[in-house]
Amino acid sequence: MSTNPKIVVEHRFGFGFVALKKFPELIPLCAIMTVAIAGTAAFIGYALKTKPDIRINKNVTLPPWERVSPDECKKMIRINQEYKPIPELEKLKKEIGSFKY
Repeated sequence: MSTNPKIVVEHRFGFGFVALKKFPELIPLCAIMTVAIAGTAAFIGYALKTKPDIRINKNVTLPPWERVSPDECKKMIRINQEYKPIPELEKLKKEIGSFKY
């Protein structure tokens, strides 16, 4: 007689290629979640890079919305619009100066 009882090993459900082979109905869910996460990360990178109202570095003297010139187009579609600097606004900007946060 042996005094050692049988050791039962429980298999945990791991999420990997083995689980995808065992449960193929998870493949569309994984694909949709992967595309959603990648799209979210891409939009966050795009917004940080191109949007003038998002401020990452607060040590810079001028905030991004002050660095946009009045004749620069930031819209996605521009139909028959011309951007010209407004003299009164430019004069007011020079009088007030830049506000540092």
